[in-house]
Amino acid sequence: AMARREVRLGRTLATALKSGTHRADVIGSFARRIERLVSSTSASCGRSGASSKKWLGAPRLTTHRRAYASDADVDLRTASFVIWGANTGVGKTLVSGGLAQAARRAGTPTLFLKPVQTGFPEDSDAEFVARVAKGVETMGEHAAVAASTSPSGPFEGETPMWAHTIYAWRKAAGPHVSAALEGRPVMDEEIVRMTGKYLQEFANKTCGSDSRPLALIETAGGVASPGPSGNLQCELLRALRLPAILVGDGSLGGISTTTAAYESLYARGYDIVAIAMADDGLANHKAMVNILPRQTPITILPALPLQGEADAWLEKSKPAFDNLVQQLINSHEGRLETLRKLPDEALKTFWWPFTQHAMVERDAVTVIDGRYGEDFAIYAKSAGVSHDGSVLLRFDGAASWWTQGFSPELQQELVSTATHAAGRYGHVMFPENVHEPAVNATKALLEGPGRGWASRVFYSDNGSTATEVGLKMAFRKYYVNAGLLAKDGDQRAEDLKILGRKDLPPLRILALDGSYHGDTLGAMDMQSPSIFTGPMQTPWYQPRGLFLHPPSLAIRNGHWTVALPSTGITPDTDPLFSENAHDVSVHTSWKNKADAFDMSARQDTPLAREYTRAIESVFEQAERDAKSASISHIGALIMEPVLHGAGGMVLVDPLFQNILMKACRARGIPIVLDEVFAGIWRLGTEGAWEIIGEKPDISCYAKLLTGGLMPMSATLATEDVYSAFYGPGKEQGLLHGHSYTAYPMGCAVAAKALSLYKDAGKNPNLIGSSGKESASSPALSLGELWDEDKLKEMSKLSNVRRVIGQGCVLAVELEVEGDGGYSSNAAREVVMRLRNHSIQARPLGNVVYLMCAPTTSKSRCDRLLVSLTKELRPIP
Repeated sequence: AMARREVRLGRTLATALKSGTHRADVIGSFARRIERLVSSTSASCGRSGASSKKWLGAPRLTTHRRAYASDADVDLRTASFVIWGANTGVGKTLVSGGLAQAARRAGTPTLFLKPVQTGFPEDSDAEFVARVAKGVETMGEHAAVAASTSPSGPFEGETPMWAHTIYAWRKAAGPHVSAALEGRPVMDEEIVRMTGKYLQEFANKTCGSDSRPLALIETAGGVASPGPSGNLQCELLRALRLPAILVGDGSLGGISTTTAAYESLYARGYDIVAIAMADDGLANHKAMVNILPRQTPITILPALPLQGEADAWLEKSKPAFDNLVQQLINSHEGRLETLRKLPDEALKTFWWPFTQHAMVERDAVTVIDGRYGEDFAIYAKSAGVSHDGSVLLRFDGAASWWTQGFSPELQQELVSTATHAAGRYGHVMFPENVHEPAVNATKALLEGPGRGWASRVFYSDNGSTATEVGLKMAFRKYYVNAGLLAKDGDQRAEDLKILGRKDLPPLRILALDGSYHGDTLGAMDMQSPSIFTGPMQTPWYQPRGLFLHPPSLAIRNGHWTVALPSTGITPDTDPLFSENAHDVSVHTSWKNKADAFDMSARQDTPLAREYTRAIESVFEQAERDAKSASISHIGALIMEPVLHGAGGMVLVDPLFQNILMKACRARGIPIVLDEVFAGIWRLGTEGAWEIIGEKPDISCYAKLLTGGLMPMSATLATEDVYSAFYGPGKEQGLLHGHSYTAYPMGCAVAAKALSLYKDAGKNPNLIGSSGKESASSPALSLGELWDEDKLKEMSKLSNVRRVIGQGCVLAVELEVEGDGGYSSNAAREVVMRLRNHSIQARPLGNVVYLMCAPTTSKSRCDRLLVSLTKELRPIP
């Protein structure tokens, strides 16, 4: 009767959670009902009502936390494996015991870890493994509470076999239910941290062994069973990057469960090095041979034993487990060999981007073994510690060239989305075709960064091509605006019959010095002369623009300050405030960020009027030059909004860009924003144009568009821009495209990513922005991720020139002799020291920068800021 009532209560809990009821309320109510149920049946349970309440405790709910870099470092001196079950009751613990026995026979030091155990101590997998392998059973503090005893171990005694339970609950139920009922929850972060800690201690304990030590970590339930927090165990343990042993199901239905378990682990990046499967008379293992990849070895075991016959079963299975242990050791040695050889393979065959290979030493090559949210899993050797090395989690400080968007919990949602799209569509061509992922991505873009201005989306494959197609759009729109081409499509078709190239004047762009729009030849010509465009790089380079020197904004010596160009915004214009030099400091400094970024309040200021005067002067001269036919017309403005990335993380004064955009619009010059880096939440808003306070005609997005999982870009345009290409005759259409334009996997992942960024239940940084609403929804922004007071203190350091903290970006320019710039190596020393803080950053000349994801917690950003500040402080 009690069991039936528990089933009904479980269904009630599941229904309530699915309905969206607040989780704390649901679990609290559920726990109270279970407590009453346990009290009413105390006689049959062998406990009094009072004792039941004592072990049950008040239900508590803690916020789920995850592993951070350094919590999940794994020492590879030990051959460590996670044992997963395709289902409950498939013999995981029997396999653990058989492997531990075989390791003992081979003289191999062995550790068995049970991170999560329920039904304890009556049901103790560690006790069983310790008994059959003649080892020592121990338990941690949390498990000892459930056993009403004192904690022990895990490495007591001289016997080279230890079996340790880390966390345990008395209630024989799912860990998430038991943890809630007994009021002793455990965070995911702690499980990962303690598992890694014991693996490290085991490696240190057995470092002098003649044979490779073996560690077995056994999970609870099946692959997709929840952990104590409710998150799946296959997600929880992903941070450790440990290879998997899958115990298959030999019973009826076992082919299905084993296949599903394999695919679930495989999709999460686990290396499945072995499958062990009992032959219960259905020959499921033979079917699995044809289903799984050929290289997956399957160990066939006898039918699972009846209760009390485990020892005889293990005796009968000795040859199979002896072979399996050797297979596991061999797979570990093979993994080490592969990791060690990767740098040599890379140096022999790779041609890395933006790299001078003559300056790359072998030890400087970083071997990346995986990814966990914002962190790399890096294979590294510690000098003088171990030839085998370790897999270390390090924060990806460059966000993998500014692409990464999600913490680990959300990373898997993108992977699942990509997998589904790949299985459903593969790849399909796009012109005159439609598929659901493209519709969903387009809708998300138009309702997101294109909100209130864009009506069309053109897809391409990367940021460089996105800006090139954006410029094509802009030039056509300029010809229409200037009356050089008819606005009506039919008339334009007639005009094209008689118009030649000479009838349409050549055009140039208006752009900002220090901007960077991509590496293709057309994109290079949109940039001012730099190290990227010199004759050694692009001999065809022709700077096809008028490049303005923009004022920059940063924290300098504790204040937000605008640095004005020393020679004016062009070489031919007067410096700003040239007639009122005493006004410069008064109107270019603010005590806090809110005032510096208040575009409304700054519109009617002396600095705004100086910007207007200088910009109008530039246009007047450009118009005179065009009329004299000595220089091309300005046909488009293209610029990176707010922050120049490759140009040194320079924050352009948004007020300057605001006034520049208004001046272009007044003259019919189309505005193209290159938001490849700055857009889609990187700077704290969905569209970087929102910070400027002016909408573009065309804008380009990539990088965060797909959360950093798939290569893809999109160029958004207004209906007026689109109309300039609409009409009879293919020649007046936009003749541009790529083989993988709008490919379904990329579109599906983009739609999912754009949705997750704006999901307040999944993005902890999302806040509403009062006073800014569109027709569809209120504008949103990210909360401040970098503590402004700490940034101000950092800016006062003697070796710091300027500091910015905007959205996900923290950047510090170091004081150096001269101007510094991209070719400087000044930041490299700081970047290397940050590795001691589990941060893998990349220098940008004399600029050190860190970049988090839009979903990275504020607390983690605080820790990153503390680490960087520590390494920036001059050594006494």
